[in-house]
Amino acid sequence: MAQVSLRSRTVGPWAGFERKIIAAGPHVGWVRFSGQRRFNLRKSPFIPADTERTYHLPDDVELYDEELVELDVGQPLRRIGSLEKRTSMAKEFEEHYLVESVRRLTAEMPRPYLDRDDFLARLVDNWRDGESDHLDKALALQMLSCPRTPMGPGGIGTQSFDLSGRSKALDHLRKTVGVHLPVEFSRPNGRFELAFLSAREDLTALRNRIASGRVEEASYNYLKMVDPSHHPLPQHVPTILYNAHYVPRSTLPDPDILEYQLYGLLLRPVVSEEMIVRIESTMNDILEESDPAYAGYNVPFDQDALAKIAMALCRLDQKDRLTEDMLDQSRSWFKDMYRQFADLRMHYSRPGGSTRIGPEVSTSYAHLSLGPHDSEVLREIHRGVNEVGLDYVSYAGLKKALRPKKVTATQVRDSLQRLISNGLIVSRENDNLFRPVRRFAR
Repeated sequence: MAQVSLRSRTVGPWAGFERKIIAAGPHVGWVRFSGQRRFNLRKSPFIPADTERTYHLPDDVELYDEELVELDVGQPLRRIGSLEKRTSMAKEFEEHYLVESVRRLTAEMPRPYLDRDDFLARLVDNWRDGESDHLDKALALQMLSCPRTPMGPGGIGTQSFDLSGRSKALDHLRKTVGVHLPVEFSRPNGRFELAFLSAREDLTALRNRIASGRVEEASYNYLKMVDPSHHPLPQHVPTILYNAHYVPRSTLPDPDILEYQLYGLLLRPVVSEEMIVRIESTMNDILEESDPAYAGYNVPFDQDALAKIAMALCRLDQKDRLTEDMLDQSRSWFKDMYRQFADLRMHYSRPGGSTRIGPEVSTSYAHLSLGPHDSEVLREIHRGVNEVGLDYVSYAGLKKALRPKKVTATQVRDSLQRLISNGLIVSRENDNLFRPVRRFAR
């Protein structure tokens, strides 16, 4: 299966924003610190930094990781790494620059070549009737992902259901996603990865990477039914093959799809406090609203599915702020996709095998996997908000309050991450302020 390597490209395919940064000159790019007041630049946030050029900050200039900047620099100092054999010619060398001034670039990056509808259509170009199964929507959400929100980690989770009766349908689905993905995104990656989960070991490894913060955004697709004893990561949308039929027209990577995905992953839409409250008001009853007869029916779609889908839709529509319109669209998409899942529920069998499930399986809609100190941390957050009257409880305050109970700072932080992931608390200010999810009366 042919895949593009972002790191190995020499003549493209380049996204529009990459072409602009490359053309801007050698001292323009995204900051990546390599030491104290020492950093490198990279031409795309998705590739390693150029270590042949190292920049040194004077004491009166401040920069932060991932800022897009243009630098004015002095003459380079060259450090020779090695010499050509039997010569005094440098074979490898580094250039070191003292930064004289910094301009932060905020100009809008070039938009992708495709528009929204073309992108969705191209995703299922190899699938006849893919749109009728909402396959275009499911693939777009997984590939565009979503950044970390106050409600939890980044990424979109899905369960694939093969109800088509066609041979190797799930293999073809995996191949479709794989050919669209850069090779770096189909393996463990600190920025974004999309994983297919077929075994318990796959799930355990990914869950550990998310919990330890080794990946910013992780989308994942269960190719076998989730066994609830495996403590699955939450799912946000179903991916259903029913009408869709695989008819390959091209097995080569589409550079326009790659450009659209890279541009989308650049965006980190802002979520206001007002929107958090709006999301919370629908978190507890979205499944019942979608289909009261089948709410909670076996598959644990996560409580923050609406927020996740809305953030992915911001990227699809190339917006940098979560709005009510995005939230309304996410509700519509979820209802469409969940309704199809509910209508086809009688075809499913048992977990751990093919993607079919029967009524003997019981998994919780709001599946919780809490650790030994999570209840204590959650109780302290509730006490601070409901008894003391704080708007948010600080991480420093939690550590102090739980120290007499011999709960360490690391244990507090681990508990907070689990409580966020399970939809019980929301965070602000880079995970330093917390409050419980507001429960709304029906």
